Amino acid sequence: MEKSLNNLKDKHNISRPSPFFSRLGRLFHSYKSISGLGPLTIRSVVGLLLLLYLILGPIRESTDIVSAALTYSLLLVLAITTAAVLIQGAILKRNLDLSIMPPDEPAISGEPSRLMLTLSRARIVPFLFLEVIIEFEQTGVTAAVARVSGFSGEERRAHIDAIFPHRGSWEIRGARCSLRDVSGLARYSWEAPQPTTITVTPPPCRDSTLPIISSTQRPGELVVDIFNKQGEPFDIKSYHPSDGVKKIVWKAFAKRGELLSRHPEASMTPEGFVVIFVIADNEGDSACAHALAYARSLSPLNLDIIGGCEGGASRTPAHSAESLLELLVDSVWDSSTSTESSLKADATALIAHCGQLTPGISVNKLLLFTSAERVSDPQHARAIEGFAHWLSAQGIVPVFFLTKTLDLGNVNTDAALSRLSRLIMAPAVERAPRVSATTYNAFLTACLNRQWEVHA
Repeated sequence: MEKSLNNLKDKHNISRPSPFFSRLGRLFHSYKSISGLGPLTIRSVVGLLLLLYLILGPIRESTDIVSAALTYSLLLVLAITTAAVLIQGAILKRNLDLSIMPPDEPAISGEPSRLMLTLSRARIVPFLFLEVIIEFEQTGVTAAVARVSGFSGEERRAHIDAIFPHRGSWEIRGARCSLRDVSGLARYSWEAPQPTTITVTPPPCRDSTLPIISSTQRPGELVVDIFNKQGEPFDIKSYHPSDGVKKIVWKAFAKRGELLSRHPEASMTPEGFVVIFVIADNEGDSACAHALAYARSLSPLNLDIIGGCEGGASRTPAHSAESLLELLVDSVWDSSTSTESSLKADATALIAHCGQLTPGISVNKLLLFTSAERVSDPQHARAIEGFAHWLSAQGIVPVFFLTKTLDLGNVNTDAALSRLSRLIMAPAVERAPRVSATTYNAFLTACLNRQWEVHA
């Protein structure tokens, strides 16, 4: 940890994009998502500008017969196209049968996940096409667009690749269908409700090299393993013919006249619980992945796992890696507004659950999984540091497991080419501005001063 602390002493100056260009970029990209009818493509805008020029210029002055014929032809095409889009759109809205099928396996955050679309009775006249966009209840999902064309009564299938920014149960509200002509002059839009839920898990982390740390110590007589009897053969029980003659206690038979036999004592397991608490909001999937890998590494050792997380106070703590995954996925929407007081409430519920399982056993160490990005934010770092100080006051030693340190570097975001690219192409996922290593260094220094154990 000291080595990583020394490596992060340098300050990095990271420039941020201008607010003016950010607002202009959002305005430029939101123009394409206007619902309803209207010219929304470059071709349609150019065509309408040409039509407006002909009406206000040669047609108004009656100087060019060719321009007049061209203008009236364009007006006729515009009227026919608009009428065709309106009529075809109303028919499709009434007759189209659309269904959305989620992936068979849980999706992984940050990776493309394929959703299947099934469309029946999608008869589309020539020069028109149907766009289908999946709409989610939550924001932040990047999804592709499916386009269907052709006059066919057979069932059609298409796929849409969606990228989810973080774990959670993402709810699909339905699909937005837009019927458009190839020239982009008109559009008819409607929504097709298709409520569906997609489970998204953190990226997999296969190996865990973190040390095994027990959170409690249990005396052996409190836990008896009745399935693995490998103790010394001194316990006494009533004789059974299957025990054999060698195990009979002849002295007891001589005194009491009762046949008794020796049997092995039950072995003891004094290891105790491993209590895991994951401090991860919707941007902490890396910490969740490491916590799950750590929990899976404990399974072959037959250690009892009790897991909780940020935002999980109202839910039952996990007792396995699989239940911990469900808890992390289910509680992600309650972890985005967490504070120091909410962390205390979540940890209090977890510790109380440990006391209910085995009365008389207290938690001595609490394993805290969080990400380096989380403790690099000044507000979150103060909340986590205050939470750890509160644990120490309760007699519980906080043990931090941090994900790998940030890859900080100089980012030249003020270049003209970079600003121009943001105007033309919107980023797939809005990313939070990166921070310097100053706060991260301060957090590690506070852990060293208080002698808290940190594994980075």
